[in-house]
Amino acid sequence: MENAAYRVKETKDQREIWVDNVKAIACILVVLGHFFQSLTKADILPTNDLYQWFEQTIYYFHVPLFFICSGFLYQKLSIVNNVHNWGKNVLKKLLVLGVPYFTFSFLTWVLKTVFSSSVNEMIGGLADTLFFDPISPYWYLYALFFLFLVTRTLKNKNMAVKGLIIALVFKALGIFGVGNGVRPISYIFSNEIWFVIGMCLYVFEFKKHMAKRSLIIPIVMGVIFLLLSTWVYITHIEHNVISFLLGLLACYSVVMAIEKIYEKGKQSDIFGVLAKYTMPIFLMHTLFAASLRTVLLKLGIQNGVIHVLLGIVVSFAGPMLTAVIMKKSKWLEFFLYPNEFIKVK
Repeated sequence: MENAAYRVKETKDQREIWVDNVKAIACILVVLGHFFQSLTKADILPTNDLYQWFEQTIYYFHVPLFFICSGFLYQKLSIVNNVHNWGKNVLKKLLVLGVPYFTFSFLTWVLKTVFSSSVNEMIGGLADTLFFDPISPYWYLYALFFLFLVTRTLKNKNMAVKGLIIALVFKALGIFGVGNGVRPISYIFSNEIWFVIGMCLYVFEFKKHMAKRSLIIPIVMGVIFLLLSTWVYITHIEHNVISFLLGLLACYSVVMAIEKIYEKGKQSDIFGVLAKYTMPIFLMHTLFAASLRTVLLKLGIQNGVIHVLLGIVVSFAGPMLTAVIMKKSKWLEFFLYPNEFIKVK
């Protein structure tokens, strides 16, 4: 049985193009989801069937894609199989995830508090926001930290199967509402399965299997997902089991299709740029979109076309430009990538 330590040493320096591109796709969907939510809540755009179907459909899989990518990289780049390694990893993740989480959660809390009359949703107290009720989109970083807290890396395929079974049990508990009163527990139960799926993709070397398969299968699975999601929306079926199964279908389609398309390791220009700025876009898109919407409304501009065009541009260009500026100052870039300046030994 192949040892995990050997696999990490062998491949840790290789860039995973499919991971970069899947994260970019997930980031685009997160931005669009939040953006159109904000416009409908502000009554700038109508809540028609197309919007409601789009919002419902992307929520089946866009954040799970992030967890899958994180699990894959965790298994590939880390060895966490004893108390010492676990403690080291917890400190590292507390730094890497904690700094941007607390920084941008705090900034969002300040803006929502100061401009409470102009925001779509009210926000609670600072301590509650930071520690007990994380806000979107930063809840992902909060949840991811707790996944790292409870998940060790997998030594072999046998351990991977056991981990997958445990994660499925967690998901079942989450589906039936166990742990809903405690955020960390509910996040672990709901999202451990996606994280472990990502880890299993590495352990079972899915890229070798995809090399023998056609792109047609992921495309067909994607079409089936879209048809089923449309049927579920039309029939108003609501059940967490169905949502989970649809999420599996969509994630399979996206991950396998992107891996097959970029299996030769050559990155495209558009995905290359988006992948480079995925983190800043994820962290700052709501800040820029909300600020622009507030300014436009203060100026009396309520035209939906103007809000959509300018809003989408600023949601991506704003964070990217800010990241370029922050890179010129180490103390500013620290709030995006703290691990570049502090190393956990």
